[in-house]
Amino acid sequence: MSERNHRSAERDAALEHLYDMLFQAWPLMRRRLLPSSAQQAEFGMPLSHVQVLVMLDHRGSLSITEISNSFGIAKPNITPLVDRLIEEGLVMRERNSADRRVVNVVICEKGRERLADIYRDLCDNLFDWTRTLSQEDMTAFNAALETIVRLLRKQPDE
Repeated sequence: MSERNHRSAERDAALEHLYDMLFQAWPLMRRRLLPSSAQQAEFGMPLSHVQVLVMLDHRGSLSITEISNSFGIAKPNITPLVDRLIEEGLVMRERNSADRRVVNVVICEKGRERLADIYRDLCDNLFDWTRTLSQEDMTAFNAALETIVRLLRKQPDE
């Protein structure tokens, strides 16, 4: 086998292992780290709404297009989600000061308060799970998540 073919076979095996790990990790992360349907009902909103609030809280003002692109969901599917958050007084639309044709979505104080309540509930659940981890495992897990986020942010969206 040539050196090039050997490297290609190694890369293919590494990619196969990467996908295997992703397919194993995703359901485990959802079950351990994300709110269950019952918890989402307690929040009074689905996880997608919480994710939009988190994104707006971290990034500030975003257009519907930017929210849509971040989730990889078509704009017509994001608009009703944002409309519901507006109806609940959690976010509002405002004109972009640099380009008045662009309308951005921003989180309101009520949205920040709701998000803080949700975070407290999520942290309580996460605390229950993390109590079983050693400090070393907790540090490694946090570092792994930071690395995943850093690497995924590094790659340009298509």
